[in-house]
Amino acid sequence: MKAPKIENPLFFKILKEKQIIPDGFVSDLLYELDGNALDVLATLIQSGIGTKRQLCQLWCDSISIAHVDLEKSLFQSNIIRKMPERFARQNYAIPIYQMGDTVTVATPIPDNIALKKQIESILKGPVNLVFALPQDIEWAIENEYQTNTTLYEFFTKITTSKVFDADNPISEKTFEEIAGKESINQLHVCLILLGITEYSSEIQIDPEEHIARICFIINGKFYERLQIEKNVYHQLLKNLKALAKITDSNDKDAQYSRIIFPTPGKKFDIQFLMLHTEFGEKIFLKLMDRQALQKIPEISEQFIPAKQMQQLEHQINTLKGIMLISGPSQTDYSSLAYSIINKIRSTHTKKIMTVEDSPTWLLNEIDQYQINPKANFTRSEVLTSCLNLHPDVIYVQNIKDPDIIDDIKKTAENGQFVIAGISAPDVFEAIYLTRLRIGSEITSIINHQNVRRLCDHCKEKYQLSFQQIHDLFIFDGAPKVFAWRAVGCPYCRNTGYLGHIGIIGLLVINDDIRKMICGNATPDEIKIHSKKLGFQSKKYDGIKKVLQGLTSFEEIESVYSS
Repeated sequence: MKAPKIENPLFFKILKEKQIIPDGFVSDLLYELDGNALDVLATLIQSGIGTKRQLCQLWCDSISIAHVDLEKSLFQSNIIRKMPERFARQNYAIPIYQMGDTVTVATPIPDNIALKKQIESILKGPVNLVFALPQDIEWAIENEYQTNTTLYEFFTKITTSKVFDADNPISEKTFEEIAGKESINQLHVCLILLGITEYSSEIQIDPEEHIARICFIINGKFYERLQIEKNVYHQLLKNLKALAKITDSNDKDAQYSRIIFPTPGKKFDIQFLMLHTEFGEKIFLKLMDRQALQKIPEISEQFIPAKQMQQLEHQINTLKGIMLISGPSQTDYSSLAYSIINKIRSTHTKKIMTVEDSPTWLLNEIDQYQINPKANFTRSEVLTSCLNLHPDVIYVQNIKDPDIIDDIKKTAENGQFVIAGISAPDVFEAIYLTRLRIGSEITSIINHQNVRRLCDHCKEKYQLSFQQIHDLFIFDGAPKVFAWRAVGCPYCRNTGYLGHIGIIGLLVINDDIRKMICGNATPDEIKIHSKKLGFQSKKYDGIKKVLQGLTSFEEIESVYSS
């Protein structure tokens, strides 16, 4: 594949007008990169002068064509197969999805009329060309043609795949009638393949008294995919345990393992968890390797409001005390914690170490340690080992263990910076859970929660009613207020949502609040005082993000009704 070479003087004019790059810098880059404006764009993104989203948007402003981030896209496999792989590689083009009769196709040269006509001839219908970076096109072609399309075709050739179209609970007899006598022994393979091709983040097998339910989690939502009778469940369980190298024992504790699942084209990393329940073992299969381009999100990509961003950057620059980072679960706050650690790594020459229950990303130049209670590698022992190496910054993913609290406090008192994670629904509950042991050393508290992000391709703008405005704002009856809601399209698999964003509450601890924390003040009293100082809650941030078109009131309400 040879990437296209094009010029785009208007893009560089926009960059200069917005003062994103110095005047002479463009000329030097164009000279170094043989005049290819696309290579300059990729270099600017890599250099960190601007975010990928920001710079690609400016590029698309210059050509008046929409941008799509393939890293965050869900492809329709049947639409991809309409375009020959050879043509896709030769022309740097890949179909994404079809809406009505029109197929949306990503390419670095979406203003190329001749290419559009060629693609319409191949796909036998109208196409909408959108812009994507050449390197993203390359990745998508490798991933979709060599993996997802191949997997889909491989899946459909396995006779067991036919049972996933059944409506009633599947028995051994039904298996034999639909797919043949030995098909039941292929179910575990078929199940994982289907999860991958349907872009599931997790597969759950939940036993009940007479049946077991198989559910997929896609974009944060549960979808029941199949019901199986208990005899089929026991066979499935046996094969999955063998795949995970889990041996039968009388141990009733949770059992963890890792499955490296080979497929045509690549291997998938799957986390295996088995929990004992009244009706049998419940299985969780977490599909870790979903996107080859997955990376730690930058803080600038976390949609943090400007005021909180300034406060957060000040904390990162000073590196004092304990930054308490919280959320309803580790999943909610871990991505933000990684962004903060990555920012510290890129701006300070500091020795950074982590103590984690379950690492989500592997970080360059950072020593990461995972606890393993079964091997007697406890949270306390891991923390002690790390502190003996004298890190400047340490992240403890979960500080629920009371044995480590005193060490964390001493670490902060000695001048080392601690990022401490704790599960809590809001900032003030996090204070309540920690105030007695580390309250004097806390310098800031963040509460972060993920909500689903509206699909940019189909979200709908609408005007709020008088009552809705009155309920939300101090309202004098004059302005019109607009919000956004979910609709659904092929791009988001008709869910109305694509990906997640965080809503955030951030409280910086000043002397007055610290006295209240260390004294006898209740969480409600601290909350009232904090609001007088300008504290903005997570719910406040969520409402702002609804008005910005990033999420919906339904998502925010689901957070506060759960």
